[in-house]
Amino acid sequence: MRQIISRDEKDRKVRRNQLIIGIILIGIMTFGTVGYAFSDRSDGNSEKIEYNGIEFAKDGSDYWNFALNGNNFITKYNPKEVENITFSSYLSINSYTNKPLYLVSDFNEPNYEISRNLNPFVLRMQNSCISGDNCTGNLPVKNCSEDNVIIIKETNNESQKEKIYQQENCAFITASSENQTRYVDAFLFKILGI
Repeated sequence: MRQIISRDEKDRKVRRNQLIIGIILIGIMTFGTVGYAFSDRSDGNSEKIEYNGIEFAKDGSDYWNFALNGNNFITKYNPKEVENITFSSYLSINSYTNKPLYLVSDFNEPNYEISRNLNPFVLRMQNSCISGDNCTGNLPVKNCSEDNVIIIKETNNESQKEKIYQQENCAFITASSENQTRYVDAFLFKILGI
């Protein structure tokens, strides 16, 4: 059997419960805000370098962020980490702007690095096959004289040199699987003029 409670007593209990819930919610909001303010997002934890007048910042992620000519870029390596990778090329970002870009590669990380940084500039990006290779599947066959193609290959053996070179409109990036993204970033810095 329940005890009979007056309306005033019932209203007091409801107000008290609402006050307790309100205080708890205010506490959660306050501690959440304070916790966010002191989290790892502070500027003291970011790593920054300057290279050729461009600021590269690494903030808790494994990627370097930088802005160039009003465009944002994200790379795994910064230019200082790939300075020893040199190659000559007349290709620039303008070589790819508003034109289709074809990739010949079976490697996810280097493909993603190219896609993430060049996709805003190119008309479209598509996997393809280069003429003269054994093409499998339904990939379009492209050639270096007519199409912009980036070919990423793994070195076949330890005696094969890691390198980047250009042949007509094709950029060839040949590196071991663990260095492919480094070589892709060196290629990106070169065509961006960094």
